[in-house]
Amino acid sequence: MIKWLILIVLVLGIMVIAGLVYLNRWAKFFVNAAVERENDWFLQDGAGLLNPGWESSDELKQQAQADFWLLEKTWQLETPDRLKLTGAAFLQESRQWVIAVHGYRSTGFQDMADVAMHYYGQGYNVLVPDLRGHGRSEGKIIGMGWLDRLDLVQWIQMICERDPAAEILLHGCSLGAAAVLMTSGEKLPDNVKLIIADSSYTSVYSEFKWLLHKYTKYPVNRFMVLANRYARRKMGYSLIRASVTRQLGSNHLPVLFLHDREDPLVPVAETGTLLEATAGEKSCVIFETAGHMQAKTLQPDRYWQVVDEFISGYGDVNNDKNE
Repeated sequence: MIKWLILIVLVLGIMVIAGLVYLNRWAKFFVNAAVERENDWFLQDGAGLLNPGWESSDELKQQAQADFWLLEKTWQLETPDRLKLTGAAFLQESRQWVIAVHGYRSTGFQDMADVAMHYYGQGYNVLVPDLRGHGRSEGKIIGMGWLDRLDLVQWIQMICERDPAAEILLHGCSLGAAAVLMTSGEKLPDNVKLIIADSSYTSVYSEFKWLLHKYTKYPVNRFMVLANRYARRKMGYSLIRASVTRQLGSNHLPVLFLHDREDPLVPVAETGTLLEATAGEKSCVIFETAGHMQAKTLQPDRYWQVVDEFISGYGDVNNDKNE
């Protein structure tokens, strides 16, 4: 009898170990697919599953955006970890600035050309950086907002060195929204005035966990423990640490939160959590649209009315654009 009990315990132990090895292997696969710039699985299969795409069927609109992009002045900076990041600057005689930040596995042009055109038409200078691991910027690992927050601090400093009287808005979409909100928790110059955050998640951990619930049948809690451990080794920080809500606890800038009610990639409930987390003034609009950061495409008039009215409530970043 004792021999049988020992045998059963050994078999169960082997099964548990085998299960952990299996989960650990898939946890590594998942993290790599999420954060590696040149990940084979994502490039071949994952993009169609996770990336909502950005292409518009409006060819005239695409051409107008492409023509506008010809006005860009290329800016670059070098990060402390020796990556060269590139941004597109659209300059005019104004002390008002917008830094427009794109989404996951996209580029400044793909996600933010319409945003840049709007603000430029309103008299703002606009800087559209490609985040590390995206577009024309270097980097093999996607920062998921956490690494990008410090890069954005550098872009802000670059603007302030050029124009000490600059008044700066941050406008981010999706990953870009998470990045600007994470940036708000850092020590920023008084030049930064407002934040517009369209479709942000609350943390990298919560977003990964939600996607796993949606697309897999893994035991998610155990899986995320292994994924978090691997991410800490691979990226130098844990998924839990990369928290938008925690950074917002140190934010005192006014924030406009925007979201699509039927967002398939970042649940709209995330914005409710962010509203409670921020220490600054806040406003929120949920658009009755389906898709991820689609409100500015599907309801552009309403979208920009909301944004412009929010900005107009703060006179020091709305008046005297041409001084």
